[in-house]
Amino acid sequence: MSKLSKFKNSIPSIEAAALLSRLIGERVSIEELESMHANGWLTASYICMATIVRLRPMLDPEQHEIQVSHGRYYMEEDQECGFCVGYERPLDQVDIGPGQRAYVLRDEEGQYYALRDVHTGEYYGDSKEEIPYFEDARLWPHQIYELAEQANNDLPVEPPKNRVLKNHNCVSNITLYNFKPGEDRPVIQPVPIEISLAPEPPSFVLAVAALVEIATSGKAKKHNQSSLIEEILDSYDLRGLSKSNLEKIFSQANRRLTDARASKP
Repeated sequence: MSKLSKFKNSIPSIEAAALLSRLIGERVSIEELESMHANGWLTASYICMATIVRLRPMLDPEQHEIQVSHGRYYMEEDQECGFCVGYERPLDQVDIGPGQRAYVLRDEEGQYYALRDVHTGEYYGDSKEEIPYFEDARLWPHQIYELAEQANNDLPVEPPKNRVLKNHNCVSNITLYNFKPGEDRPVIQPVPIEISLAPEPPSFVLAVAALVEIATSGKAKKHNQSSLIEEILDSYDLRGLSKSNLEKIFSQANRRLTDARASKP
Protein backbone atom coordinates (compact mmCIF):
# COMPACT_ATOMS: atom_id res chain seq x y z
CA MET A 1 0.00 0.00 0.00
CA SER A 2 1.09 3.58 -0.61
CA LYS A 3 2.77 5.60 2.13
CA LEU A 4 0.83 8.57 0.76
CA SER A 5 -2.39 7.25 2.32
CA LYS A 6 -1.94 9.62 5.27
CA PHE A 7 -2.42 12.60 2.95
CA LYS A 8 -5.78 11.44 1.57
CA ASN A 9 -9.15 12.55 2.92
CA SER A 10 -10.41 8.97 2.91
CA ILE A 11 -9.27 5.52 1.82
CA PRO A 12 -11.05 2.22 1.03
CA SER A 13 -11.56 -0.11 3.97
CA ILE A 14 -9.17 -2.71 2.53
CA GLU A 15 -6.43 -0.06 2.28
CA ALA A 16 -7.22 1.08 5.84
CA ALA A 17 -6.75 -2.50 7.09
CA ALA A 18 -3.37 -2.70 5.34
CA LEU A 19 -2.34 0.68 6.78
CA LEU A 20 -3.23 -0.28 10.36
CA SER A 21 -1.47 -3.63 9.89
CA ARG A 22 1.72 -1.83 8.91
CA LEU A 23 1.48 0.69 11.76
CA ILE A 24 1.00 -1.84 14.57
CA GLY A 25 3.04 -4.70 13.12
CA GLU A 26 0.29 -7.32 13.07
CA ARG A 27 -2.29 -8.38 10.53
CA VAL A 28 -5.63 -6.55 10.77
CA SER A 29 -8.63 -7.91 8.87
CA ILE A 30 -11.52 -5.92 7.45
CA GLU A 31 -13.78 -7.74 9.92
CA GLU A 32 -11.71 -6.36 12.82
CA LEU A 33 -11.98 -2.85 11.38
CA GLU A 34 -15.73 -3.36 11.01
CA SER A 35 -15.95 -4.36 14.67
CA MET A 36 -14.03 -1.25 15.72
CA HIS A 37 -16.34 0.86 13.57
CA ALA A 38 -19.42 -0.76 15.14
CA ASN A 39 -18.05 0.09 18.58
CA GLY A 40 -17.50 3.75 17.73
CA TRP A 41 -13.76 3.91 17.09
CA LEU A 42 -13.96 4.62 13.35
CA THR A 43 -16.11 6.76 11.08
CA ALA A 44 -17.20 5.12 7.83
CA SER A 45 -18.30 7.16 4.80
CA TYR A 46 -20.78 5.81 2.25
CA ILE A 47 -22.08 7.11 -1.05
CA CYS A 48 -25.79 7.33 -1.80
CA MET A 49 -28.28 8.86 -4.21
CA ALA A 50 -31.03 10.01 -1.92
CA THR A 51 -33.80 12.49 -1.38
CA ILE A 52 -33.67 14.13 2.05
CA VAL A 53 -37.02 13.67 3.80
CA ARG A 54 -37.88 15.56 6.97
CA LEU A 55 -39.74 13.39 9.47
CA ARG A 56 -42.32 14.05 12.15
CA PRO A 57 -43.59 11.89 15.03
CA MET A 58 -46.13 9.28 13.93
CA LEU A 59 -47.80 9.09 17.36
CA ASP A 60 -49.58 11.73 19.39
CA PRO A 61 -47.28 13.77 21.66
CA GLU A 62 -48.02 11.77 24.82
CA GLN A 63 -47.45 8.37 23.20
CA HIS A 64 -44.40 9.69 21.38
CA GLU A 65 -42.78 10.75 24.64
CA ILE A 66 -43.54 7.35 26.19
CA GLN A 67 -41.84 5.57 23.29
CA VAL A 68 -38.88 7.96 23.33
CA SER A 69 -38.37 7.20 27.03
CA HIS A 70 -37.84 3.57 25.94
CA GLY A 71 -35.46 4.60 23.16
CA ARG A 72 -37.94 4.07 20.32
CA TYR A 73 -38.73 6.66 17.68
CA TYR A 74 -41.74 6.06 15.40
CA MET A 75 -41.77 8.64 12.61
CA GLU A 76 -43.52 9.40 9.34
CA GLU A 77 -42.73 11.52 6.30
CA ASP A 78 -43.27 15.25 6.55
CA GLN A 79 -41.72 16.82 3.44
CA GLU A 80 -38.80 16.57 1.03
CA CYS A 81 -36.08 19.14 1.58
CA GLY A 82 -32.99 18.35 -0.48
CA PHE A 83 -30.68 15.83 -2.07
CA CYS A 84 -27.78 13.82 -0.63
CA VAL A 85 -24.89 11.88 -2.21
CA GLY A 86 -23.11 10.65 0.92
CA TYR A 87 -23.32 10.11 4.67
CA GLU A 88 -21.16 9.05 7.61
CA ARG A 89 -21.78 6.30 10.11
CA PRO A 90 -22.30 5.87 13.02
CA LEU A 91 -25.58 7.77 13.08
CA ASP A 92 -29.02 7.36 14.60
CA GLN A 93 -31.86 5.25 13.24
CA VAL A 94 -35.64 5.54 13.59
CA ASP A 95 -38.67 3.48 12.53
CA ILE A 96 -40.70 4.76 9.59
CA GLY A 97 -43.95 2.87 9.12
CA PRO A 98 -44.10 -0.92 9.38
CA GLY A 99 -40.78 -2.69 9.07
CA GLN A 100 -38.66 0.20 7.83
CA ARG A 101 -35.60 1.08 9.89
CA ALA A 102 -33.96 4.23 8.53
CA TYR A 103 -30.72 6.11 9.09
CA VAL A 104 -31.35 9.72 10.03
CA LEU A 105 -29.41 12.95 9.90
CA ARG A 106 -30.06 15.72 12.44
CA ASP A 107 -30.22 19.50 12.35
CA GLU A 108 -29.11 21.83 15.13
CA GLU A 109 -32.54 21.62 16.79
CA GLY A 110 -32.48 17.82 16.76
CA GLN A 111 -35.06 17.34 13.98
CA TYR A 112 -34.79 14.03 12.07
CA TYR A 113 -34.13 13.68 8.32
CA ALA A 114 -34.16 10.34 6.50
CA LEU A 115 -32.46 9.43 3.21
CA ARG A 116 -34.75 7.87 0.59
CA ASP A 117 -33.11 6.06 -2.34
CA VAL A 118 -34.05 7.91 -5.55
CA HIS A 119 -34.06 4.64 -7.53
CA THR A 120 -35.90 2.20 -5.24
CA GLY A 121 -37.86 4.48 -2.91
CA GLU A 122 -36.43 2.58 0.07
CA TYR A 123 -34.89 4.37 3.01
CA TYR A 124 -31.22 3.86 3.66
CA GLY A 125 -30.88 1.79 6.82
CA ASP A 126 -30.15 -1.68 8.14
CA SER A 127 -33.47 -2.97 6.77
CA LYS A 128 -32.76 -1.76 3.23
CA GLU A 129 -32.73 -4.61 0.70
CA GLU A 130 -29.26 -3.74 -0.59
CA ILE A 131 -27.62 -2.75 2.69
CA PRO A 132 -24.30 -0.92 2.57
CA TYR A 133 -21.40 -3.33 2.99
CA PHE A 134 -18.49 -2.24 5.14
CA GLU A 135 -16.18 -3.22 2.27
CA ASP A 136 -17.75 -0.35 0.29
CA ALA A 137 -17.00 2.21 3.01
CA ARG A 138 -14.19 4.74 2.99
CA LEU A 139 -12.33 5.43 6.24
CA TRP A 140 -10.37 8.44 7.44
CA PRO A 141 -6.58 7.93 7.60
CA HIS A 142 -6.12 10.22 10.61
CA GLN A 143 -8.41 7.94 12.64
CA ILE A 144 -6.33 4.93 11.60
CA TYR A 145 -3.20 6.70 12.87
CA GLU A 146 -4.99 7.55 16.13
CA LEU A 147 -5.93 3.89 16.56
CA ALA A 148 -2.36 2.80 15.88
CA GLU A 149 -0.99 5.27 18.44
CA GLN A 150 -3.33 3.90 21.11
CA ALA A 151 -2.68 0.28 20.13
CA ASN A 152 1.10 0.72 20.32
CA ASN A 153 1.16 1.77 23.98
CA ASP A 154 0.06 0.00 27.15
CA LEU A 155 -2.14 2.80 28.47
CA PRO A 156 -5.87 2.13 28.93
CA VAL A 157 -8.31 3.88 26.62
CA GLU A 158 -11.55 5.68 27.40
CA PRO A 159 -14.69 4.40 25.64
CA PRO A 160 -15.30 6.41 22.46
CA LYS A 161 -18.02 9.03 22.28
CA ASN A 162 -20.14 9.93 19.29
CA ARG A 163 -18.40 12.31 16.93
CA VAL A 164 -20.76 15.03 15.73
CA LEU A 165 -19.91 15.55 12.06
CA LYS A 166 -21.29 18.10 9.63
CA ASN A 167 -22.53 16.46 6.43
CA HIS A 168 -20.86 18.08 3.41
CA ASN A 169 -22.62 15.85 0.87
CA CYS A 170 -26.15 17.21 1.17
CA VAL A 171 -27.70 19.90 -1.02
CA SER A 172 -30.23 21.59 1.23
CA ASN A 173 -30.95 24.91 2.91
CA ILE A 174 -30.58 23.07 6.23
CA THR A 175 -27.23 22.20 7.80
CA LEU A 176 -27.26 18.52 8.69
CA TYR A 177 -25.15 16.34 10.97
CA ASN A 178 -24.85 12.65 11.82
CA PHE A 179 -25.86 13.43 15.43
CA LYS A 180 -27.48 16.42 17.06
CA PRO A 181 -24.81 19.06 17.83
CA GLY A 182 -24.16 19.34 21.55
CA GLU A 183 -24.99 15.74 22.31
CA ASP A 184 -22.30 14.16 24.44
CA ARG A 185 -23.22 10.55 24.97
CA PRO A 186 -21.27 7.30 24.76
CA VAL A 187 -21.66 5.17 21.70
CA ILE A 188 -24.48 2.65 22.23
CA GLN A 189 -22.93 -0.78 21.92
CA PRO A 190 -24.68 -2.80 19.21
CA VAL A 191 -25.43 -6.52 19.39
CA PRO A 192 -22.23 -8.24 18.15
CA ILE A 193 -22.60 -9.45 14.59
CA GLU A 194 -21.27 -12.87 15.64
CA ILE A 195 -24.41 -13.64 17.68
CA SER A 196 -26.49 -16.20 15.82
CA LEU A 197 -29.74 -14.33 16.46
CA ALA A 198 -28.60 -11.46 14.25
CA PRO A 199 -30.38 -11.98 10.91
CA GLU A 200 -28.48 -12.13 7.66
CA PRO A 201 -29.47 -9.59 4.98
CA PRO A 202 -32.36 -10.93 2.86
CA SER A 203 -30.21 -10.81 -0.27
CA PHE A 204 -27.57 -13.01 1.39
CA VAL A 205 -30.14 -15.64 2.37
CA LEU A 206 -31.61 -15.66 -1.14
CA ALA A 207 -28.15 -16.04 -2.68
CA VAL A 208 -27.31 -19.03 -0.46
CA ALA A 209 -30.67 -20.66 -1.25
CA ALA A 210 -30.08 -20.19 -4.98
CA LEU A 211 -26.58 -21.67 -4.74
CA VAL A 212 -27.87 -24.71 -2.83
CA GLU A 213 -30.59 -25.31 -5.44
CA ILE A 214 -28.09 -25.02 -8.30
CA ALA A 215 -25.62 -27.36 -6.56
CA THR A 216 -28.27 -30.02 -5.89
CA SER A 217 -30.15 -29.77 -9.19
CA GLY A 218 -28.23 -32.68 -10.72
CA LYS A 219 -27.10 -30.65 -13.71
CA ALA A 220 -23.45 -31.45 -14.38
CA LYS A 221 -22.15 -28.00 -15.25
CA LYS A 222 -18.83 -26.49 -14.25
CA HIS A 223 -19.14 -22.93 -13.00
CA ASN A 224 -16.90 -20.02 -12.20
CA GLN A 225 -18.07 -17.03 -10.18
CA SER A 226 -19.31 -15.07 -13.21
CA SER A 227 -21.31 -17.98 -14.64
CA LEU A 228 -22.85 -18.70 -11.22
CA ILE A 229 -24.01 -15.09 -10.96
CA GLU A 230 -25.43 -15.25 -14.48
CA GLU A 231 -27.33 -18.47 -13.71
CA ILE A 232 -28.75 -17.06 -10.49
CA LEU A 233 -29.94 -13.92 -12.29
CA ASP A 234 -31.42 -15.96 -15.16
CA SER A 235 -33.19 -18.45 -12.90
CA TYR A 236 -34.33 -16.28 -10.01
CA ASP A 237 -36.03 -12.99 -10.79
CA LEU A 238 -36.20 -11.95 -7.14
CA ARG A 239 -35.93 -8.59 -5.45
CA GLY A 240 -32.53 -8.24 -3.78
CA LEU A 241 -30.65 -10.47 -6.25
CA SER A 242 -28.90 -7.92 -8.44
CA LYS A 243 -25.57 -8.45 -10.15
CA SER A 244 -23.81 -5.88 -7.96
CA ASN A 245 -25.26 -7.37 -4.78
CA LEU A 246 -24.21 -10.90 -5.73
CA GLU A 247 -20.71 -9.71 -6.61
CA LYS A 248 -20.45 -8.09 -3.16
CA ILE A 249 -21.68 -11.25 -1.43
CA PHE A 250 -19.21 -13.45 -3.34
CA SER A 251 -16.35 -11.02 -2.69
CA GLN A 252 -17.13 -10.91 1.03
CA ALA A 253 -17.38 -14.72 1.22
CA ASN A 254 -14.08 -15.19 -0.64
CA ARG A 255 -12.32 -12.70 1.62
CA ARG A 256 -13.60 -14.34 4.80
CA LEU A 257 -12.60 -17.77 3.53
CA THR A 258 -9.10 -16.48 2.77
CA ASP A 259 -8.86 -14.93 6.25
CA ALA A 260 -10.07 -18.17 7.89
CA ARG A 261 -7.50 -20.23 5.99
CA ALA A 262 -4.73 -17.79 6.88
CA SER A 263 -5.57 -17.95 10.59
CA LYS A 264 -5.80 -21.76 10.67
CA PRO A 265 -2.92 -23.17 12.79
